[in-house]
Amino acid sequence: MPTYSLDGVPLDHPAGCWRLKKGTQRRPLPGARAVKVSVPGRHGDIPVVGLDLEATTFGLSFKVSSATPSGTDGGYEQMERNLEALTALLGTRHRLMRLRYEAGAIVRVADITITGNTEPEINTGAATARITAVVEVPGVLWRDETESTWSGAPNQLAQPVTTLAGATGPIVDALLRFTGPAVQPSIGDVATGGWVLRPGGLLAGERLLIDCGRMQAAKVTTDTWDLAAGTDVTGEIDAIGPGSQCRWLHLTPTVAVGDPFSRAVLVSTAATSTNASSMVEIRAKRAYL
Repeated sequence: MPTYSLDGVPLDHPAGCWRLKKGTQRRPLPGARAVKVSVPGRHGDIPVVGLDLEATTFGLSFKVSSATPSGTDGGYEQMERNLEALTALLGTRHRLMRLRYEAGAIVRVADITITGNTEPEINTGAATARITAVVEVPGVLWRDETESTWSGAPNQLAQPVTTLAGATGPIVDALLRFTGPAVQPSIGDVATGGWVLRPGGLLAGERLLIDCGRMQAAKVTTDTWDLAAGTDVTGEIDAIGPGSQCRWLHLTPTVAVGDPFSRAVLVSTAATSTNASSMVEIRAKRAYL
């Protein structure tokens, strides 16, 4: 049975102080941000692909009981205390909270905010209450809990990024690292046709770090993923392809023909003046709709 936890606190309390009601929504699927372009003399609309996704909103419905944290019955007063504890957990407004969804071996996390709560429905005689929290996922996508690192050849077309296999949504915040020697290193997402590249070169032992989410880049001389440890080269990065004027590489999974269970992220890489020590690496978490 699927379960949720918020900032590490189970939303089905171990002692039964509060529980999610049966039928609580699964993680909702996001919708595309609609864009319609019509012109005179042409039927219908001009098709637009690559639409961005809308933030998702869903409800978490709770039944609050009179159980104490130790599992005994504390009566109506304890129900009030439980309701206060739950609303305090749901009441964080100064930061995003981490919501964790678990269904067997499937674990997904998202940064969320609680945009509102319903007025509690109190049953005085039974010492219970019902309340629903409205959850918004501003970043739309759910993610793996931990990131993984993949390494590949600096000159190869359509390489599968094995650590990102199984994703269903675009990965927009990947960290890329090229290890020299390499001249004009570049990497492209096969599904979307987007590329990022740097016209300059890397000497042996130098590394180019590209943060796609923050649209920043640096050249470092140590084995690190920290952009702050190197020299900023953000202005030397070129991005091409759809949407490249406002974003860098979006790693997008594609479905194999006739097999929706086979989902892979494919990248192509290119560079000149490379040798056996040259390579490209991707550090990222998988994303899910």
